[in-house]
Amino acid sequence: MSNISSSITAQLIATLNTVFSNLLSSIYNAISSILDDLAFVDSSITSDLNPIIGDNLGSGILLICNSLIYGFLIYYAISYLLSHLTFTQVEHPAQFLFKLLLCSLAVNGSLAFCSFLIQITSTISSSINMIGESIFHTEISFICLIDALNPQNYFLEGLFNLFSFDGLLKSLISISFITLTISYSIRYVMIKVFILISPFAIISLINSKSSWFFKSWLKNFLSMLFLQILISLILVVYFAITSHENTIINQLIQFGIIFTLVKANSFLKDFMGSLSSDVNFGSVSMFSMFKGGIK
Repeated sequence: MSNISSSITAQLIATLNTVFSNLLSSIYNAISSILDDLAFVDSSITSDLNPIIGDNLGSGILLICNSLIYGFLIYYAISYLLSHLTFTQVEHPAQFLFKLLLCSLAVNGSLAFCSFLIQITSTISSSINMIGESIFHTEISFICLIDALNPQNYFLEGLFNLFSFDGLLKSLISISFITLTISYSIRYVMIKVFILISPFAIISLINSKSSWFFKSWLKNFLSMLFLQILISLILVVYFAITSHENTIINQLIQFGIIFTLVKANSFLKDFMGSLSSDVNFGSVSMFSMFKGGIK
């Protein structure tokens, strides 16, 4: 009876190991080809936004923004006339018109401005990756990271054991990679959203009472872009401190690196006080960009 029970237990364990091995293998195959594209964005991310923002002054979002510029002008004119009756202080007309002209030009070049900021961060992160590649003679990317964590033959040769310390870490790392993929997807979408609202952010500079919106927009937008620089630094650190030895210490370091990648956005958020693209962010954190705007 004990032999039958042991045989059933062994078959159950073997079945679970096979199922989870196939599952984790499919996860790594699916995310290895997209993580780099999601994490490391460049100016090409703006290529499909041009029709939405507007090809000229009379189309898309630019049409709305240029109409709002006239609204700011009318608002100032009324405020300036009323200031003679209420004796309230308003900025000098020459100063306002100069600022209005600059903002009008900047609004219509908002897409180029965002592309410039994105390209700068992309160049910095690419330079960090190239420096790491020249030092450690390996490509600094998520594809190489996944291959270093789990060689291609790891799951195929039946080396995975769910009920071992190594198998448990591999499972946790796999879940972390899913979290990373979702988080970077959110960040990718939010970057596009912030590009689309960039004309409105620039317009807010016309009036001192609404200029807080541009400051919040710029802080959050730069925070999302700087994340890929931090990701490059973390990847370089990984290839600097880890070895190919399958020791417990090395496995824990690997898990620590993955956990750091997962929490990198939270670290940057705490440092810059900006919007988070963590998987669990909700409406409260999403609207944190407006915090402090209205007093």
